[in-house]
This record gives sequence, structure tokens and C-alpha cells, in this order.
Amino acid sequence: MISRMRRSIHEGFGTRAQLLASQILGQVMPIATIPLLTRLLDPVEMGHYQIALSIALIALPFAIFQTDVFVPVAHNEFEVTTLVRRALLSTSIFALFAATISFFISSGGGLELAASTFLLTAAMSLNSVANSILIRKSDIPKLIQRNIFGGAFVAITQAVFTILHPSAISLGLGMVVGRAISQILLKSTKSCEPHPNHVEVSKGFLRALIGSGANALGTFASQMPMLLVAPLYGAASAGYLGLSQRVVGAPTGLIGQGINQIIVADASAIIRSGNGKLWAGLRRQIVLLLSFSVAAAVALAIIAPPLTPWVFGALWAPAGEYIQILALPMCLQLVAVPMVPLMAMLGMQRELFCLQVLRIVCITVCVLAGATFSLGMSSTVTLISVVWTMAYCATIALAIVAIRKYDLQALRARNGQ
Repeated sequence: MISRMRRSIHEGFGTRAQLLASQILGQVMPIATIPLLTRLLDPVEMGHYQIALSIALIALPFAIFQTDVFVPVAHNEFEVTTLVRRALLSTSIFALFAATISFFISSGGGLELAASTFLLTAAMSLNSVANSILIRKSDIPKLIQRNIFGGAFVAITQAVFTILHPSAISLGLGMVVGRAISQILLKSTKSCEPHPNHVEVSKGFLRALIGSGANALGTFASQMPMLLVAPLYGAASAGYLGLSQRVVGAPTGLIGQGINQIIVADASAIIRSGNGKLWAGLRRQIVLLLSFSVAAAVALAIIAPPLTPWVFGALWAPAGEYIQILALPMCLQLVAVPMVPLMAMLGMQRELFCLQVLRIVCITVCVLAGATFSLGMSSTVTLISVVWTMAYCATIALAIVAIRKYDLQALRARNGQ
């Protein structure tokens, strides 16, 4: 029996490692084609693509409309189908809305920029929904394959389409076709078996809208310091801060989505089982992620100041100090970001929305106070770092409270109380 338990643990660890590695590979392959794309596209076309991508990312939470967190815990095939139909409708509406905004932006992109925005929003939203269906079916091997081959097909189709027609719309079309090919070739044959859990979490329109708003505010809050610092401290300070965020955020961005899939897959499987052991099932992952995040933050804080001028040039030395200051909150993202879909699964969209609003208000106050009282850029970044750290710690704490509350509800439901 003990050997069987050990074998199960090793198999689970192996599957999670493969899922994480597949997500990293799937992201790296399109990135690897950037040197080719920059030789094929002029800066204007690449700029249009970046604008389209930015607008698409802002619209994405509303396009998905929480389907990626509701589908993994859906009761049966009928509920999954209902949620997917709602996602198709929301994707169509918000992709069109994002495209309309792109059309009226004074960048000269016009219809091409609008079409690119529509394609990117639709591709990312529908890919997220398709992955959530695989998680609901517990078809993790197929999800691993789609992560890898989806990234490969996107890289290939974007390169081919750009060679044939060098424009921003080719990149958007390449993403749509690449994702479509991977989903057609790697179609799951499993079905969504009904689960025995009787603890119902509302998946209604209002809860989905609040959750989508919370996710959009979270994305906006991450970009706010750059938007506020530029007019108050100058473009150079904004450049230092932007580089710092990108350097610290790059590793967490690469592995963050993989960790997200692991947490969602593990949590949804436990929720569907209805055994009321969500905390027991996730405690080890949360502790490991916290330990790794703190260790990574300490390492970054030590090596960033001396390495930054050597890697990026002497002019960028101030960015090393900002990396040091932002190391802890940016690394804590590895723990906090996967907690967001988990909180949505457990019906805590309102709490998450309020937390994001409070985070935005606090960041604004910190930046304005720093400028008003002439605290200097380093002190202002420190205040921002404190706000981010407190926000991420609050997210983790709220998620743990939600997990323990769910376990108690599930236990009562099992006992018929």
C-alpha cells in the first residue's frame, strides 16, 4: 500500500512537471520567431501588432467571462455546453468591442489593426476555454500536447503568413490558425462525467461579470505605475521602472501559466470529488511556491544591483535598484496569480474585485504622495512594492480562507447537515 502511494505521488509530480514544461515550451517557441518577424515587418507594422495585443489582453477577461474557472468544476456535460455557448457569445461581443476601440485609435492602423485585435482576442479566449474543457475531462496528457504543439503551430503559421504578407494581421491570423490546427489534431475523446459534489458555487452572469472585472483591474493595476510615473518623474524613470518589471516578471510570466494550469487542474479535481479535502490537496503546492518565491526574491535582490549595469549598460544602473526593490512582490506573483482562478471557483469574485480596486487606489496614492512630497523615485518604487506585496499576501490569505471554508461546507454536505 505504501509503495502504491509513493508511485501515485511520483506519477502526480511527473505529470505536473510535464505540464509546467509544456507551458514553458509553448510560450518560448513563438518568442523564438521574433528575430525573424522583426526582419520581415517594419516597426510600424510591429507597433500595430503590439497595440492590438495590448488591447486584446485588456479585453480578454471579459471575452473569457470566467468560463476558464467555471468549466473545470461544472457538474455535467450539459452545464459545460451551456458555459461554452456563453463564452462564444462573450468572446464575439468583446472581441468586436476591442476591435472597434482599435479602429478609432489614432495610430494609422485602421481596419487592419481592428481585424488583428479581433483575431488575437478570439484566439486567446477560445484557447483558454478549450484548455478548461480538457481540465474538466481530466485529460491532462492531451493538455500537455496542446501546450507544446499549439505553441509550435502558432510560431510556424505566424512566420509563414508574415512571409506571404508582411503585416500585423498576418500575426493575428497566424495565432488563430495555429491554435485551430492544434485543437483539431489533438481533439480529446473523453467526456465530462457527472461529479458527486453537492456544494454549489454560483456561475451566474453577475458573478462572472464581477470576476471578469476583477481580472481586468488586476491587469490594469500591474501597468499603473508605469502610466503614473512617466508624467510625474519623466520618461527615463518610467524606462527604468519598465525594464525592472520586465526583467523580474519574465521568469514568473514564463512559468506562471504552467503553475496556473497545475493549481486549477488539482483544485478542480478535488472540488469535483466532493471529499472536502481541498486544503490538504493544495497545502503542499502553496508552501512550496511560497518558499521558492521568497528564495528567488532574495537571490534577485542580491545579484540585481551589480549585474544590471553589466548586462544592460552603465546607463541602466538605476534599474538594478528598482529590481531589488520589486523582487519580493514580483516573485510572490507565482503564488498569488494561481490563487485568483481558485478564488473564482469558490465564489469569491466580489472580494477579489474589492481587493483590486483597493490596490489601484493605494498605488495611485503612493505615486502621487511621492511626487507631492518629493520623496524621490526610489522611495516611490518602495511604496509601490509595499502595496503590491500587501495585495499579493492578502490574495493568498483570502484564498486560504476560501479553501478552508469550502472544506467545511463540503464536509457538512457529505454528512447531510
